Amino acid sequence: MPYKFFGAGNLREKANGFIYNTQDLTARFHNTVLEAHTETFDVLDCTGNKTGSVISRDEAHRTGVWHGAFHCLIIYERDGRGRALFQKRSARKKIAPGTFDVSVGGHYSSGEDARTAGPREIGEELGLGVRYDELLAVGRRVFVYCRTPGVEEHEFQDVFLLPRDVRAGQLTLQQEELDGVIEMDVEHGIALFSGRIASLPLSLLRPSGSREIITVKADGFVPCLDNYYLKLLLLARRYWNGERDLLVI
Repeated sequence: MPYKFFGAGNLREKANGFIYNTQDLTARFHNTVLEAHTETFDVLDCTGNKTGSVISRDEAHRTGVWHGAFHCLIIYERDGRGRALFQKRSARKKIAPGTFDVSVGGHYSSGEDARTAGPREIGEELGLGVRYDELLAVGRRVFVYCRTPGVEEHEFQDVFLLPRDVRAGQLTLQQEELDGVIEMDVEHGIALFSGRIASLPLSLLRPSGSREIITVKADGFVPCLDNYYLKLLLLARRYWNGERDLLVI
């Protein structure tokens, strides 16, 4: 029996090439999709290498096994100043809901790596077409999150910068994943994350295209123990100062 898709704006294509709709499928088809096409991750060992095992997303977050992820911060110059684009995570997400994070972040499905998953994640979340060779690798980060009851996140995150001048009109924000994006002045962000200022008034661009002025504080970002966002902005500063070597997180 054929099934009909509704709401093309909600279509997602995963690594296995299967296209499904995240909101409007009939209940029968949706249940079939969940049973037959549950997203799986490669299980990693404590050094970040694949073990040969795979695990479902929900089971990975229930048991806390190590798995891989892609992270990217988009940076650009405007009016003579360095800028960085951060996303506001959807309030519906299980991990760090409603907090700010790098421009794009997403898990590797089983069989993927940064070369395949990076451009896919950027396209899904922001609607931007990016080639892997445009990304500037700055290292691998170890991330642990255990603030949500019943959820444990243990990730090896491959971190990249993407130097690209991004305008609001170029973005198509994925409503299921993002509540919006903000543009932050790099120097102002360094002051924020180093504790020299307490907050920043910034414009939040919503998936609908509307804007609102919000107050952004350092504790409004995904909790971390490694000064992650400060380190990224310091790398962005070095990049815009002309440094291209040894940019590592």
